[in-house]
Amino acid sequence: MTTRPSSGTVSVRMYRGILGDCFLLRHQLEGAGVKHILIDCGVLQGVENARALMKDIVNDLLTTTGGKLDLLVVTHEHHDHLSGFLYEQETFKSQFDIVEFWLAWTENPADPQAVALHQHFNKAKNSLAAMAGHSAISALKNNNVHIKTVLDLSAFLGVAGGGRPTGASTLQMLKDKATPARTRYLEPGDVVEPRAIAGLKAHVMGPPRDEKRLRKDSPSQGPAKEVYLTDQEDAHAIELQVNQLDDKPVEALDIPFARLHQRPLAAVKQGKPSGWTNTQKLYFDPAESKRTIDDEWYSSAETLALKLDSDTNNTSLVLAFELPDKQVLLFPGDAQVGNWLSWADQTYPRTPDPLQGAALTVDDILARVTLYKVGHHCSHNATLRQMGLEKMTDDRLVAMIPLVTAVAEGNDWCMPYPDLYAALKKQTQNRVVIGDSVIADESAAFMKKPTAEQNPAVLDYHSQGLWVEIKISF
Repeated sequence: MTTRPSSGTVSVRMYRGILGDCFLLRHQLEGAGVKHILIDCGVLQGVENARALMKDIVNDLLTTTGGKLDLLVVTHEHHDHLSGFLYEQETFKSQFDIVEFWLAWTENPADPQAVALHQHFNKAKNSLAAMAGHSAISALKNNNVHIKTVLDLSAFLGVAGGGRPTGASTLQMLKDKATPARTRYLEPGDVVEPRAIAGLKAHVMGPPRDEKRLRKDSPSQGPAKEVYLTDQEDAHAIELQVNQLDDKPVEALDIPFARLHQRPLAAVKQGKPSGWTNTQKLYFDPAESKRTIDDEWYSSAETLALKLDSDTNNTSLVLAFELPDKQVLLFPGDAQVGNWLSWADQTYPRTPDPLQGAALTVDDILARVTLYKVGHHCSHNATLRQMGLEKMTDDRLVAMIPLVTAVAEGNDWCMPYPDLYAALKKQTQNRVVIGDSVIADESAAFMKKPTAEQNPAVLDYHSQGLWVEIKISF
């Protein structure tokens, strides 16, 4: 006798106008109450009225859930995924109950590989924080493209304004709130079921354990060399440069020339000691300023900031939630190329259990995706083409993009990336929801091309535009 799958609905609410991720899932199984899953809660620094908007969002979360989060998921340590917990921490501490808290293995303080990875990231973050907070460097933002990139990316990294990175302390606050007994660190290939939510399970796709995968942020093109994790030497070099701006002494080991060939810059500027060549004096001639190399290190700082941003994205916890009828809701955080490629490195579950039936492959899972939370605000390297989107072949597919296009354009960020956006609209038959688009137009697209003849996905929205929600039946 075949057992009929349980029926019900899941509503995926995306909060709008934040250029950050904040998704609330309301899962209701037939005959059971509504269960709530919160995936990330962040707003990008620089978004107009960011803190007031986040207060409205958290108040809505509190009202909708009654203060009970049956499952909290944080995908990775980026400001635009975490800052809501920081800004409204007193509300989260005092008024919310967290039944279960899921994080990636990369956040496990008892995992040696995770600890080493964080030490690596923290070195780079601290160097960039010192740079971003230095008044002499900040003053150059409008005149130096490298400095502008570093300071702009600091908004994502959470190190702007000279403060120390806040991601780790925010995560610790949530861990303390949830308690260790309710906190789970997930591995790629795990298949897990939320303790309090019947009829739902999650396939853990990433982040990978393989550091070659973890380090791969950008697509390979022909013989182009792959990009790798930020170098400790790069971060150290930036620290030295920032210290020199404050006339702090440089350790002898950090000076690249033997003592015989060292010349104090102050003495060179004054033309002392005697016997120095005209070339040395010419270096400080104002008329020759375009030929100096003092500011060349800014480009290295830009490279470090870009790489740190991408590397952190690649540690994203990737979850494919499977509903009772086998539909899949894919939440990849901001996973980039290496993370996506690693999904084929294991089956789901990682170790097949004959009692549970055949293990799934990545192709099996992607073919069942009916809702895709588009990674990294629809940037160019956070959705794979042949190994990703083109494998999402279910006719019911819809997509949600947490993006404020005006903010992206103001910062010269190519979001949504045109080719990817066009591909998403084609794959979903125009059923794409964006964080600041015209909701009426999106509703019309859902009505023109329903996801199914019976019980199609339904688009709903807040009367004042705070959120948009897709309700899926199973």
